[in-house]
Parts: sequence; structure tokens; C-alpha cells
Amino acid sequence: MAYQFTITECGDYLKVEVHGSRNTSDVTHESLHMWSTVAKRCKEKNVNLILAVFHLSGMRNIMDTFNIVEGVQEWLWPELAIAYVDMDPQSRKENTIAEQSAMMHGINFRSFISEEDGIHWLTALHSTHRH
Repeated sequence: MAYQFTITECGDYLKVEVHGSRNTSDVTHESLHMWSTVAKRCKEKNVNLILAVFHLSGMRNIMDTFNIVEGVQEWLWPELAIAYVDMDPQSRKENTIAEQSAMMHGINFRSFISEEDGIHWLTALHSTHRH
């Protein structure tokens, strides 16, 4: 099943909720399709902050992680920040690797274990970027 995702405007940030399975889909392809859609919506709405909440079954392999980080480069801009919440505790180790890889590529990406923590980080970032 392809990833199903919804994008909701929540004031200063966009919330992306993703459902599906990593086992039966091309994870890199599905992720890049979703992130390109999210990036376009951010540009349209002039929003730089994203809360991404993943409800996916199955594991993401390390090559998918690196391919996704590589693949999103063309849609990034300096003010972009992504709070990534994976509801599957099994994925925490992969998310740490994704976070490190993203940061090495200059992406402001942090993984969190709860939406509240992610929102708190985005809110703090937003308040420091106001002029």
C-alpha cells in the first residue's frame, strides 16, 4: 500500500500525518513523493516548520534513509525545520541515523517520541526566528 498522508495547516507549522506500510512499498519513492508535495505546500503557504507524524509499520533500511536524505536536497531551503515523530518504537534507531545524516546535509531535522515534544521544539524555533 502506498503511503497515505494528510497535510493540515496548524498556524505556524504544517502537520503531516503518514499512514501505511514500509514492507509493501518502495520506501524511497513513497517518501520522496510525499516530501515533494509537502515542500510545495510549504512554499505556497509560506511556512518553514513541519511536524511530520509517521504511523508506518515495518522497518526502513539504511539505504532508504540515505537515499531519502539525498533525494530531498533539491526541495530544501535554509529556514526549513522538520520535527519528525515516529509512532513505532521499533524505528527509533533508524531515526537517530536519519537525524544525523540529515544534519550532516544541513537539514534542520530532529526526531521526537511525542507530538508534544516536536511541537514544543517548533514553537521555540519559531519564536527565535521572529524579527
